Amino acid sequence: MAGLERLKGIVGQLKTTLTGIDLSGKAASNMVSLEETLANGVKEGKVPHVVVFATNTDGTFKYKHAVGKSHYPDEEPIKEDAVFLLASQTKLLTTIAALQIVDKGLFGLDDDVSEKLPELGGQKIIEGFGEDDKPILVDRKNAITLRHLLTHSAGSTYDSAHPLLIKLRQQQGHGPNTGTTVHERFAYPLIYDPGTSWSYSASIDWAGKLVERLTDSTLEEYMQKNMWEPLGIKNISFWPYENPELKDKVPGLTTRTPEGKLVPFNEPFLNTGSKDCFGGHGAYAAMGDFLKVQHSILANDGKLLKPQTVDLMFQPQLSPESAEALEKFMKHSPMAAMIIGEFNPDVECNWGLGGILFMQDDVGKRKKGTLSWGGMSNPFWLIDREAGLALTFGTQVLPPGDKPTEEMISAVELAVYEKAGVKL
Repeated sequence: MAGLERLKGIVGQLKTTLTGIDLSGKAASNMVSLEETLANGVKEGKVPHVVVFATNTDGTFKYKHAVGKSHYPDEEPIKEDAVFLLASQTKLLTTIAALQIVDKGLFGLDDDVSEKLPELGGQKIIEGFGEDDKPILVDRKNAITLRHLLTHSAGSTYDSAHPLLIKLRQQQGHGPNTGTTVHERFAYPLIYDPGTSWSYSASIDWAGKLVERLTDSTLEEYMQKNMWEPLGIKNISFWPYENPELKDKVPGLTTRTPEGKLVPFNEPFLNTGSKDCFGGHGAYAAMGDFLKVQHSILANDGKLLKPQTVDLMFQPQLSPESAEALEKFMKHSPMAAMIIGEFNPDVECNWGLGGILFMQDDVGKRKKGTLSWGGMSNPFWLIDREAGLALTFGTQVLPPGDKPTEEMISAVELAVYEKAGVKL
C-alpha cells in the first residue's frame, strides 16, 4: 500500500529530527506528574491521545487513564473504552488461541502444519533470480511447525521487507502487503529454511488460519467463545465497524509528517477491504479488555490456558541460529527502529510464545522474563511476571516506532512500576 510505504520511508528521518517529551527531573516520579506529562504531550501535538491500563498479579493494584482527542484534531475526548486498532498487538491474542488448540490436543507445537496449510507448506525458498529473470526456488529441508509460526522462525517474512519478495510480487502484479485474505496477502516463498533464522513475518496470521481450520470457525467466532466469554470481554473484535456497540468507539488514525506535526491519516490501511480475520494484525480492542487477557496470563488463573502452557510462553523458544538472527535484527537492522516501545539493544532477548522475551533485567525498567510487543499504530503491552505487573498503552499514531510515542511509553512504564510498588 502506498500509505505504508510512505510511512516506512520517513521513519529514519523522524528518529533524528523529532524532539520528544522532556522527562527530566521528577516527570515520572508519581502518577500526577505522569498524567501531566501525557496531557502536555497531547497539547503539544506529541500524540493525539493515550489510554493506559495496568494491574498486578492479585488485582490489588489497578490503574487506568485516558487523555486526548478521539478523532484528532476534533475536540471530542478519548474515552477509556475506546476500541483501538491493535495491528500486531493482535499477535498475542492469536498466539493464545493457537496454544488453546495445543491444550485441547488438536495439534502439537512441533507438528508439521503443511497438511492443514498447504498454501504455506508447499512454498519453496527463494534464492534469487536467474538470467531469464525467473525466481530461483529450492526445496526446504525442514518442516514448518506451529512453534515456528508462533516465533517468526518459519522461514517467512513480510514481502515489503525483502527485496527478492518485492521483485517477485511485482512480477506477479501485486504490490506489497496487498490482498483481502491471508492466502492472497501472504502465500509467497520462504527466505530461509524453517528454524534456521528469524524474520518478523505474517506467520501468526497463518497460525490463526490453522486455528480456523482445526475448529471449523472464524477467529472471531473462536475467540468469542473461548477467550472473550470466559473473561467477560465485550470490546474486542476483528469487525468493529459491523458492531453497532463498537463502531463509534474506534479512534481516528493519525500520522507524523517529516516536520513532526500530527495530521489525520485517512489512506487505506492494514484492514481496508479485509475478508479474513487476520490473526497477525486485524483485531481492535479496548485497552481495559486487552488487559483482562494479559491479567489472565499474568495470574496464570487457568481461564485461558493450562498453567504449564502459560509457563511455556515465558520460556525462550528459538533455536540458537534463530536467536542469533533475532539479536542481529534488534541491534543492526534499520527495521528495528520500527519496533514499538523503547528497547535497549544491549539487553539479551529471545522470542517466547506471544512476544519478545527479555533474558535480562533492563536496569530501571522491566525485569528478566518479561514478555512484550506492540503494533504498527503504536499500541504497546508488557507482562512482567517477576514484577507481577501487566501494562497496556493505547494510541493511534504513525509511523511505527515514533520517537515521541516511545518516550511516552517509557514514562508510563516507569511511573506504573513505581506506583505498583515495584523496586526498580
